[in-house]
Amino acid sequence: MSAPQQQPYQPTGPFSSIPPSDARLPRLFAAMMGVFAGLLVLLATFLPQSTYEQISEGKPVSKFAETGWTRTFDIEPSAEEKEFYDKTHVARYGIPLSAAALTLFAGAAVGFAAYQRSSTSIAATTSRTLLVAGGAGTAIGVWMLGMDISASLSFGQDTGRFVSRYGTGSGFWILLAGGLVALLTIGLAIVANRREPAPPRQVPYPVAYPPYAPGVPQQQYPQQQPYEPPSPPTPPAGSALQQQDILRPSPDNPPRPDNM
Repeated sequence: MSAPQQQPYQPTGPFSSIPPSDARLPRLFAAMMGVFAGLLVLLATFLPQSTYEQISEGKPVSKFAETGWTRTFDIEPSAEEKEFYDKTHVARYGIPLSAAALTLFAGAAVGFAAYQRSSTSIAATTSRTLLVAGGAGTAIGVWMLGMDISASLSFGQDTGRFVSRYGTGSGFWILLAGGLVALLTIGLAIVANRREPAPPRQVPYPVAYPPYAPGVPQQQYPQQQPYEPPSPPTPPAGSALQQQDILRPSPDNPPRPDNM
């Protein structure tokens, strides 16, 4: 019977499908950047994104700022202006931007939960999809708001008596930073889609080991001759044994009455 071969070690249990840590780092960074981008976007929607100031004969007569939700006045408008503003509203970019930020938060939460799983698992795929969708929505929202503010800046006038000034607020620059972080999140989420390297295949231990390592010359031993038993000693001349051998008849000449 041949000796049974030793089987290779195969890890089992909840840690058997954990990919290497270096392959999981892009997913972790993507989730962290998703949270950072979402926080920047949410904060920027409540800060002034554009400003407007009107000066008449060197004195400001109107000044307000617009956020992603509403309009705030630094100088209280007149009754006629207030009636006009009550009938209008700002472009509420806070709605799509908040939706994009919540999508980033959801993708980051699923990404943190799926950190110990393979990149091909359902949780990792869901996290990657949410991060890419949230990052793309944030980038598109920032680009559209930037185009709107760029058009507003072109409305500025200076006639000498009346001066109209349009500008950007702190919320716009924070939102721009959030858009850049969102683009970084998209890149990390795409990189995280790569497959983890397969674990090295474990070869079972060999039953018999070679006597010499590879590359080491084998030692040559002289060939042994087969063992032959020594011949019996010859009795000395004139001894009783030799005379007995002489008197013993030969097998080729058996004793007969004539030679006895």
